[in-house]
Order: sequence, then structure tokens, then C-alpha cells
Amino acid sequence: MNNALRFALAVVITGFACPVIANTMSVPNEEHPTYTVDIPSDWNPKVSKEDESVEATEPGNHVYVAGWVVTKSDVGDLKKDLADLLKAELRSIEGEPTEETIENNGIKFPVLRGHGKDKKEGSEVNFFVTIFPGGEGKAGVFFADWDADAPSDIKDKLNTLMNSIKLHKG
Repeated sequence: MNNALRFALAVVITGFACPVIANTMSVPNEEHPTYTVDIPSDWNPKVSKEDESVEATEPGNHVYVAGWVVTKSDVGDLKKDLADLLKAELRSIEGEPTEETIENNGIKFPVLRGHGKDKKEGSEVNFFVTIFPGGEGKAGVFFADWDADAPSDIKDKLNTLMNSIKLHKG
């Protein structure tokens, strides 16, 4: 085997063996974090200081995620905010969304899952949103929508994201 072929094979094997590096993002920001979430760095996670949120999109544009924090006084507006978010992202919601509670890292996540049509492309998408206690009169919110025909590993990546959410201790 020549050296060029060995090098190419080593690069391919290393690429499969190396995990995707994740950025630990503080929500709503690093100065006053309520929770953290690990988002793959190739999803280009960004913090918006203006609306105190974190957003990211998977490189193939199959997944969009967003996280933010609300206070107890904002909870009344949260339903409207979520409705506005779903209206901005989805043309329609099909069927009745389902609810379940998942517990990770000592946090109980009430999760609302649903299915609908993407507003821009008209394709089938799945979504979930969770609202969880964030301490001191705050609640964390995490939202994801992804193409129904996204690659099979997308669901695993979303589960990894959810499993990475941790409340800030401090």
C-alpha cells in the first residue's frame, strides 16, 4: 500500500472514530446562565443577546433548535410565544400533539411532541417543546423541529441534546 493511500485511509478512520465536538451553550447567556445545553459545533450555535436565546441549525438544514428562559411573570405570554413560534415555523399542525414527561439530570421535562408541515418548504416535520423549572422564578424552554425524512441519526442527536441539558448551579 503506498503512503498516499495509507494517509487517506487513516483520515477516513480518524473521521469515523472522532466524536463531533459540542459547544456547551449557556442559556440565556454566559453572564446569567439558567441552564446549559451541548450543541454540536458544526450546527453553528449562536447566542442572541437581543432576545436572550440560543439557536442552531444542523448543517444539512434538517434540524432547527432554540432555547430561552422565561420568568414566572412571562409564563402567561409563553403560550402566545410558543403559538407564534409554531406559526412562524409550521404551515399546519397535523393531529393532536402528545405529551410525556422525561427525567434527565434531575430535571423533569414535560415534553409536547407533534407533527406538521414546514411553512417554507411544505415538507413533513416533527417538533417538540419542553418547559422545565429553572429555579428562582424561571423556566427553561427548549424547542426543536426536524424534517420527517431527516437522516436516521438525527433523532439520536436530538436525544443527546436533551440529555445534555443541565441546570446551572451557582
